Amino acid sequence: MPTREIIPAIIGKNFTEVKDKIDEVGELTNWVHLDIADGKFVEDKTWAVADDLNELGGRMKVEVHFMIERPEEVIADWVSVADRLIIHPESTDHLAEIMDLVKSTPTKLGFALLMNSDLSIVEPYIESLDVIQLMSINELGHHGEPFEEKVLERIKTLRAKYPSVKISVDGGVTLETGKKCLDVGASQLAVGSALWNSDDFIKTLHDFQNL
Repeated sequence: MPTREIIPAIIGKNFTEVKDKIDEVGELTNWVHLDIADGKFVEDKTWAVADDLNELGGRMKVEVHFMIERPEEVIADWVSVADRLIIHPESTDHLAEIMDLVKSTPTKLGFALLMNSDLSIVEPYIESLDVIQLMSINELGHHGEPFEEKVLERIKTLRAKYPSVKISVDGGVTLETGKKCLDVGASQLAVGSALWNSDDFIKTLHDFQNL
């Protein structure tokens, strides 16, 4: 199974909010997870300016989670500034086009699946995917939504079918729910509110890293 990774999940209305949180993470993790929303695929709208990431100077790896409609219209802007792009196959009819574009770059590609999406959607693409991200909440677009326990069976199913695939879980991840996910086969946790709303960010992050 792939190495476990705890990735702080960041969402912001503007890049100042995003960068402040990235600065807080500092060198405590190898990755950060940036949520991008367009107000259409999900209700909220967030910061979404690819060129802003040039300010980071490559100090950490960045994965960008696109909660947007028609990601094929913007994906080219992000391949040069992000290390991994995560799209919802439910959001586009142009998966082959997106995959061809990303394949020609060093950037990795992942799929994020909504709670009720059939897991078989990944099968034709599995060899080209760096990660499969299972959403563990029903309402996307902002942090703090409750964790859905049924994702645990989805993790087990994917792990049994694809023993070496990287499985990420995103949404409602706490120390308790995160441990459950890791115990049944998850290899990566995107953690938002449990970190940012904690009284001690560093201690809480270390607690996650020690799960």
